Amino acid sequence: RSVLLIHGRTWSSQPVFDLRTSDDDAKRQSTLQSLADLGFHAYALDLRGFGETLRDYSEPVCGYTTPSRCVADIKCAIDWITERHKLCEIDDSSDNNMSTNIPGMESPTTINYRPALVGWSQGALVAQMYAQMYGTSTLSDLVLFGSIYDPKVIYPRKPLYDPSGALISGGPNVKKPPPPEVRNTDIDSLEDFTLPGTICDEAALCYSKLALAVDPVKGAWDELHEFNILNPALVHVPTMVLVGAQDPYTSWDAQRELFDRLGTEDKAMCVLPGCDHAAHILKARKMFVRAVAGFLLRKDEF
Repeated sequence: RSVLLIHGRTWSSQPVFDLRTSDDDAKRQSTLQSLADLGFHAYALDLRGFGETLRDYSEPVCGYTTPSRCVADIKCAIDWITERHKLCEIDDSSDNNMSTNIPGMESPTTINYRPALVGWSQGALVAQMYAQMYGTSTLSDLVLFGSIYDPKVIYPRKPLYDPSGALISGGPNVKKPPPPEVRNTDIDSLEDFTLPGTICDEAALCYSKLALAVDPVKGAWDELHEFNILNPALVHVPTMVLVGAQDPYTSWDAQRELFDRLGTEDKAMCVLPGCDHAAHILKARKMFVRAVAGFLLRKDEF
């Protein structure tokens, strides 16, 4: 069973999902390693302009990170993961006497080959956008973790033209100004940790050092109005809404509406007590891993 993790607005996958305070990750800070230990094929994607993925300077994104470009890249990653892990041992299954045509029994080519998608923070918006467009045909499950979805938020669209008359938004021949080169800071790297005592000093300092090393410059997000198409009713894949009980970046009303309006009855909502936005990195991170794993394995036999 495979799972793809999507990071948020500021930091790439290595500090967010593969933090290690020692070479052997003895404290199991790494979400990827923790999921792998449970038998998952765990992957994480660096979106354009983050971590090990360079900015895309081709038109129309012109060096910016846009929701639609992120969705397209996730589609490529999901297709690759699916192809890599698809259960296609038809020849092996035909060597035994078990028929795959027994009523109610799935073919070995259709069991567990679709990956799950986990999005965190703004990455949860991207994951939801992907699920609305491609989820029913490509995903097994969706986890929206610390989603900043809010139906009351309408992202404004930038003007189509700049004062000189040049097209800077909304067209195939768009000419955007160069993306800003804004340096990340020590304070930036620790802004998601808002509850005293929930993360040890060693892990926080390790996170800060790694985050600034792999993401020295802020990602340049653009075309955020593309998020305005988000509609929970259009999500038809099994979905978990997962949030820290003291997450300062989420709205309880928005989380409830997100859950209530999901277009699937196969859904769950989990609140992690004593956690803020970065629950998967805190001392209580095992609760996060168990919640995700429990949902993804909910239909498996004991």
